[in-house]
Amino acid sequence: MSEVVHASAITVAPTFVEVPTITKSMVVSKLPMIMIKTLSLRDFHDLKTRPQFLQDMRDSLMKIGTFYIKDHGISTEMTSGAMKTIREYFALPLEEKKKMHIAHSRHFRGYKLMGEEVTNNQVDHREQLQFAPEQTPLESFRPTISPDYEGLQGPNQWPASTLTLLPHFKPCILEFMDQLEILSHQLMEAVALSLGLPGSYFRHLFGESPYYRLKSAKYPSVNKPSTIGCGAHKDTGFLTVLLQDMVGGLQGQDPVTGQWLDTKPIPGTFIVTMGESIEKLTGGLYHATVHRVMNNTSGKDRYSIPFFFDPSLNARIPSKIENLATSARLDFETMVAESNSNINNSSSTKPDGKMEQLVHSLSLTNVGPSRSSSQEGWSSGAHVFDTVHRCHPEVYSRWYCREN
Repeated sequence: MSEVVHASAITVAPTFVEVPTITKSMVVSKLPMIMIKTLSLRDFHDLKTRPQFLQDMRDSLMKIGTFYIKDHGISTEMTSGAMKTIREYFALPLEEKKKMHIAHSRHFRGYKLMGEEVTNNQVDHREQLQFAPEQTPLESFRPTISPDYEGLQGPNQWPASTLTLLPHFKPCILEFMDQLEILSHQLMEAVALSLGLPGSYFRHLFGESPYYRLKSAKYPSVNKPSTIGCGAHKDTGFLTVLLQDMVGGLQGQDPVTGQWLDTKPIPGTFIVTMGESIEKLTGGLYHATVHRVMNNTSGKDRYSIPFFFDPSLNARIPSKIENLATSARLDFETMVAESNSNINNSSSTKPDGKMEQLVHSLSLTNVGPSRSSSQEGWSSGAHVFDTVHRCHPEVYSRWYCREN
């Protein structure tokens, strides 16, 4: 579940939080799996169980920044279909996969070969394929003149020959992204509430057009133990939702002890991880998890599908949320009761389409006192572009360094 930093000669601003140096003493922990909690989204939608859900989420995000989510509303048929689809894609001949090479896309969409990406100064041992919202390119965009992030808007690559070989490829990927977007809106609502903020706190940042990236990755089984599939790093954005198969290999680092915790696959769940943007916004109250992937030696390749969820490219992100409550426990019982009372006494305009599903499921809109945000901040689009162009310098050098 990685959004990684590619080693390149391009001078760019550093990420918000440095990844700690990994030492030999930071061994894989054998601690019980209870260290990473499994939460049920059904408990969030039930007023009786919502307070405990929010407390468990807060506890998880303050301690490590990761939890499992079950009862998430995405069917097994959908998740199994997505996994089957990416396995079929990666099984295609190399020449067919190279037709979707990411360098062909100004919008940073497409395929990367084994060894083409570097994380934490180590070459990643994986293949990957990246998608983003299916959009029309901005006709006004001009490289070196327009803001770079405007070039992110555009279509995914769908070579005709690939679609002939895999007719369900495109509809499966697009539907899976739609469903992950709905889930991610719900999770961001819950994150706001767990901070003691109004449930709608982040909604204006994401709006109707959040920017997200779906990355499919294949980590081949290897003969040499301790092979790094993806080096230790933190995701740079707001929220990551990860679907992984049952092979295993993902590890998260305890921010206190430095020990590595095996994030073992649990059927029917996604792994949810906070990114550096949330860590920065909360002043470090919520952690962005340092994580890595180890290639396995079982003879079975590992497949994973991370979904990186960020605000609209045009959003301005505050540098910090002011006056956050920092205690480990909050009175969510009272907050939920008061919010439910406010909702019952108010009326709202009925939305339509995808947002209707969101508003129907997210009933808390005014929990706790409002919080101010410092006026200084950063551009969401510029931050996302900084991340992707460091990951994929071949796209940047081809499409953004000169007028095309």
